[in-house]
Amino acid sequence: MKTRGGTMQIKFDDVKKYDTISETERERLKKIYGIIKQKESMLDWTDIKTCISKEELQKIVELSNEVRTFCDIFIVIGIGGSYLGSKAVIEALSPYFNKNKPEIIFAGHQLSASYLKELLTYIKDKSVIINVISKSGGTLEPSIAFDEFYTYMKENYQDYKKRIIVTTDQETGNLRNFAIQEGLSTFSIPREIGGRYSVMTTVGLFPIAVSGIDIIKLLKGAKEAKDCFEDASRYALIRKHMEEDNKFIEAITVYEEKLSSFAGWCQQLFAETQGKEGKGILPIINQNTTNLHSIGQYLQEGKNIVFETVITVEDTEDIFLDKYNMTMNELNNVVAEQVSIAHKLSNTPSIKIILEELSPTEIGKLIYLYEMTAAIGGYLLDINPFDQPGVEEYKKLVIEELEKNKKCNK
Repeated sequence: MKTRGGTMQIKFDDVKKYDTISETERERLKKIYGIIKQKESMLDWTDIKTCISKEELQKIVELSNEVRTFCDIFIVIGIGGSYLGSKAVIEALSPYFNKNKPEIIFAGHQLSASYLKELLTYIKDKSVIINVISKSGGTLEPSIAFDEFYTYMKENYQDYKKRIIVTTDQETGNLRNFAIQEGLSTFSIPREIGGRYSVMTTVGLFPIAVSGIDIIKLLKGAKEAKDCFEDASRYALIRKHMEEDNKFIEAITVYEEKLSSFAGWCQQLFAETQGKEGKGILPIINQNTTNLHSIGQYLQEGKNIVFETVITVEDTEDIFLDKYNMTMNELNNVVAEQVSIAHKLSNTPSIKIILEELSPTEIGKLIYLYEMTAAIGGYLLDINPFDQPGVEEYKKLVIEELEKNKKCNK
């Protein structure tokens, strides 16, 4: 795929067997196109204008600049789509070492007491600002983390209310009510955008802006990919045909470690969007060349239930290797191509995505392509791409057990 204004490419050369379309599928895609074009329920992410208003974008730019002037550590509290998108973009576009302030740290995405306790110790004597992100405010992991950090902020800063920013539902919910009651600064999450599709909303954009990444260029990339329906539907159809051929696992394979968290975001996007009603492909994160001596072995000689989507970058900071008469990045991409050939010979085919560079514009395009592919794929499976009943089921059981425990301790 060559997007308007850029050169990100998606190649299906190695999956020709699955790159077909029936008349029934063609008609189905026409209906899906109509649903997306009309922006039916939970589809506001398809248009940047409904992702983020000019007013909120301006507020993000101004507040992030202010935060950066006096903040040592910026803590993002959230789980799932509330943090994975911003983490993916920040890690893709930030240096490995010698990071500029503020340091971005994520919390509230697990229940490790050690992590939380050590983090509370680590931030002592540092200038801290918190951004808690939750549509309802009732999700267990972030609510526990926020309770602990709110207590810490009250005990350590006279101006603690200025150091806590809340991103939540526009009108209702525990967190919205708490923010109003305490007089905290807030951002609103659009009603018609689910968490895993929220990277280009206040959810993802504010932490990304605090990290120093140009969010205007990120949004520009997403806009340039707006007409990607043809490529996204082709990708979605190939995945559907793979599943029908008992290819139940997709290895999201990255050859640049900065994209590992992006693969993690993709894992949530596809798994939570399509993994329901006994359907869907299991996405896994595969870091190469690191995993060539582990998962790579399985892809070469294990069960034929896996295919790959391989993401490479053409232009990075580089080192020339005299021994091989090429740069290290060129060598990395040579390995990627030869591994793909070897895997194909063993019936593990690859879809290939080639980024021109790691830049906000390219990452913006990539995010939009993946969001569109995931949604189309859900519709092709005749499921709702925007609910997560399995997630709600485990939450319900946990709440019931906690309530039992409360009663026992009375």
